[in-house]
Amino acid sequence: MKKSIISNTVIFMTSLYFCTNNAESAGNEIYREKTYALIISGISKDTQDKSIRYNAVIGLQKFLLDNAIVTFEQIKILTAEAADGKENQYISKFENINKVINNFQSKINPEDRFIFYYTGQANVIGEQLRINLPDTDITQEQLSGLIKNIKSSSMLIVLDCPASGLIIKELSGAGRIIICSCTAEQRFSIKFSEYFIPALSDIETDIDKNGKISILEAFIVTTKNVQEWYQQKQLIITETPVLDDNGDSKASKEPWRYMIDVPDGKMASKYEF
Repeated sequence: MKKSIISNTVIFMTSLYFCTNNAESAGNEIYREKTYALIISGISKDTQDKSIRYNAVIGLQKFLLDNAIVTFEQIKILTAEAADGKENQYISKFENINKVINNFQSKINPEDRFIFYYTGQANVIGEQLRINLPDTDITQEQLSGLIKNIKSSSMLIVLDCPASGLIIKELSGAGRIIICSCTAEQRFSIKFSEYFIPALSDIETDIDKNGKISILEAFIVTTKNVQEWYQQKQLIITETPVLDDNGDSKASKEPWRYMIDVPDGKMASKYEF
């Protein structure tokens, strides 16, 4: 009797295995989420600042590719100045940003992740943020309109520029983690990307020691390093990173307190690389 039960169980499991394989071969594979990324550097008149931001773009690209988070087809880099041998299509003009997002729009499924990262200069006109590009600036409303076309239900949007916190009210929404290098009132931002990009791959960033680095952990380390840099230089802190991930259009300076008394941080704590 016991042998009969075991034999029937083996037959059942074998049948289930072949049924599953046949279903997959028929085109019913389980969809595996993909990650798409658009990384942009804007204009900068300061040579050192330009170099730092360009290095941040290349550093993020390397991190995403080296860790197989994206493929070459799933990541696009646009910089203020085309590198040697690069064509006009790789310059961070409004036209090229629009083209890349339209192209991604046709490929990205709701299950996929989308990363948008901007580092560069910006200015404020009438309490509206304008991202400074080589040709025409892009306003916060225009950027919001472009990103709205992306169907992804999981977005990571990072803006490293002066007054970047202004854009949260435009971009905030369900399924979106928005990180800004400074508040809406602060008009100076120079250190965020210099610390944030390395934090993504630094083993010391893994605060909970689970073998993965979350966006919240990278944010915590970056905030700490930015504050310490200003303190060491004995300068007034002019950039305070903020994060919004609950869709209420209000950013938090201390999202690591999400389990205590801060509304933001929970989603960022689960977004891991």
